[in-house]
Amino acid sequence: MNSIKIIYGTEEYLMEEARRKFILSCRKTFGSDIDIQTFSKETPPARVVESFEGTSLFGSGGICIWNESPYLPVKHGGRSRSKLSKDEEWFLDKISRLPDQQAVLFYTKGMVDMGSVFYKKLKPLADTVQCEPVTDRNAMMYVTEYLKGKQKTLTGKAEQYLHALFQTWESISLMYVFSELEKLCIMLDEHQTCIDVAELTHLFSGTMEKNLFTFMEAFLHRDGRHAIPLLTGLFSRQDVFLKNTGYMMSRLRLLKAYKELKHSQAGAVQCESVLAQINKGRSVKYVLFSLKKVETYWTAAELDELISNIFKLQLNIRRGMGSHEDMVPLVCLYCCSAKGRHL
Repeated sequence: MNSIKIIYGTEEYLMEEARRKFILSCRKTFGSDIDIQTFSKETPPARVVESFEGTSLFGSGGICIWNESPYLPVKHGGRSRSKLSKDEEWFLDKISRLPDQQAVLFYTKGMVDMGSVFYKKLKPLADTVQCEPVTDRNAMMYVTEYLKGKQKTLTGKAEQYLHALFQTWESISLMYVFSELEKLCIMLDEHQTCIDVAELTHLFSGTMEKNLFTFMEAFLHRDGRHAIPLLTGLFSRQDVFLKNTGYMMSRLRLLKAYKELKHSQAGAVQCESVLAQINKGRSVKYVLFSLKKVETYWTAAELDELISNIFKLQLNIRRGMGSHEDMVPLVCLYCCSAKGRHL
């Protein structure tokens, strides 16, 4: 086991898991009665060195955890430091001769400046864990692994549903996702091992992302009863207007493209391939399943008109001739249960 560890990044759950595993590994190597000392950014480096150079009164090993070490600053732009200070040289010399039964963990929230000379000198001595933000492209890997630990699995449709839902999220917190899945597992019958879409519909209730996903599902079905109550919260605020209209436009363009592909009698594989390109490489399996159910509710002319009207509204807002609140009546015009109506 390498006794020096660097953990940094922005995904809190992954960082805490890496910390937990490092401490567990140290306990197995040094003994369960290991002494753990934690230091902050303000702690003098000499105090940190004193900690790992000293020995426990009980002869046990020790872990020195240095949170937000000033020697490993977060990258904020600009040029990285290319020269070590005398204090940094002294610290590197000390840690390169780390005593047996001692371990040091550098723990930084944020993306460390990997171009700094101190990081480059320390990295060969340490194991490094970079906890990057989770995106819709890899979130399902963590969800599947988490549920596996609970002896649960997702059906194909449930997996596609969650993947499509995560595409509405600007950032994904695994801590939050797992807390919601924990609640779900508690509510399920203990003998139920397979989770379908029906069990997932109440996950993440009340969040902006879930409301946006729910709104689009209802709107594309021309279901005004469920879509209209969500309108004000989604489109009347300036801080979320662009993000939410962007997602809405992407779904409308996917639906329009699907209608055109179906009209040209394109095969299933070709449809999925083309739609994935339009969706910026993201999976469209659940989206495609959803589009098949709503395709008959819309004409191509309607979709063209709606996309054009939303674009005009965005343009008018930029020119100071429109308001974010104008989105609400615009969307209401299309919340009609008639399939493929002609305006």
